[in-house]
Amino acid sequence: MSGTISFNPYTTSIPTGAFIQPTQGYVSGVALDDPSSRLWLMGGTLASTETLVMWGGIPISEEINNLATSSEGLGPTLKRATSQANTTGWSVFNQAGSMVVTAGNVVPQAAVGNYVSFYRNATNARICVNCDPALIAALSAGEFIYTPALYWDTTNYRITLTTGGSFFALPSTVRLLSTQTNSKTVLYTSASSITWTTGDAAVILI
Repeated sequence: MSGTISFNPYTTSIPTGAFIQPTQGYVSGVALDDPSSRLWLMGGTLASTETLVMWGGIPISEEINNLATSSEGLGPTLKRATSQANTTGWSVFNQAGSMVVTAGNVVPQAAVGNYVSFYRNATNARICVNCDPALIAALSAGEFIYTPALYWDTTNYRITLTTGGSFFALPSTVRLLSTQTNSKTVLYTSASSITWTTGDAAVILI
């Protein structure tokens, strides 16, 4: 009698196609769970001047509440940030139960006047955002050891290393923590087409 088994019982195998989608990537627009920052989650309403809907993972600017004309209970009025100077935080999907999912647009979104969840800068929140593939390529080439200066691409709605044009520098306190090339990211094509896709994402510390 042999003391061995005729096959390797420890080999793991799966049926073909059983796991088509990997689960190791990030989800753009979501703040990672963190007991040190979770209580800093805030909310406000999207400004009437906005021409695009809002989704998670976008740098935002807050307007100071004028209590003579608005309610503090609804939080501040928010809009997209347009410069480093007016970037006060980032929108997120966390606890954004009032964001709407419409036919053909499976990404939750907020229209003018709707509620938007956000984290302010300096809260140490870790947020997943869309990322320029060139940024990941630069990291892979060993060009950066510490976090580089980051910019916001206002056309493709993602962080980048590219300067000039319509891009603006993000606050120097925004740090790049990690990247992932196989993540669930937001693809904005038009007002009637906001969908999830597989792409590059990064985790930033704000």
